[in-house]
Amino acid sequence: MAEFVWGGYRLEVDVEATRAYYDSHPGPWITCTCDGCRNFMLAVKMLPQAVRDFFHTLGLDPEKPGELCYYQGTAQRLSGGGWYHLAGRILSGDTEPGAKVLFPAGWYELDEHCSVAFKSDCDLLEEDFPRPCFQMEFNHDLPWLLNKKNPYQDD
Repeated sequence: MAEFVWGGYRLEVDVEATRAYYDSHPGPWITCTCDGCRNFMLAVKMLPQAVRDFFHTLGLDPEKPGELCYYQGTAQRLSGGGWYHLAGRILSGDTEPGAKVLFPAGWYELDEHCSVAFKSDCDLLEEDFPRPCFQMEFNHDLPWLLNKKNPYQDD
């Protein structure tokens, strides 16, 4: 286990177990064919190196999210979110049981277009994912790369 501190979070991550899980499940991970997911598959390959390094440090592959969703966009960009699962546990910064604030430690900015937050409750967790585990929420504002109008933009 490796220990990391980012913002208000202190994490204990089994990097090797996390990486081994994702390596042993080649995919395809993104099976949705909506425009947002098709764009994410292109844009995630262009994440800044610092963001890619952050994912790699945790044993995560940014091209293998557990879930994705999209909010709004412009002709050039699309904002969205999603999550990834990690083997390990949150040592501090987690949501207390019964709390109304989901991420009391806040969002940790990776760069001007990407931020993360962590929680112990895992959504849509695969049965064979290593335990203990937790979830990394990922907010992003990525370039619109499809050769068509962004349907998520506010007109």
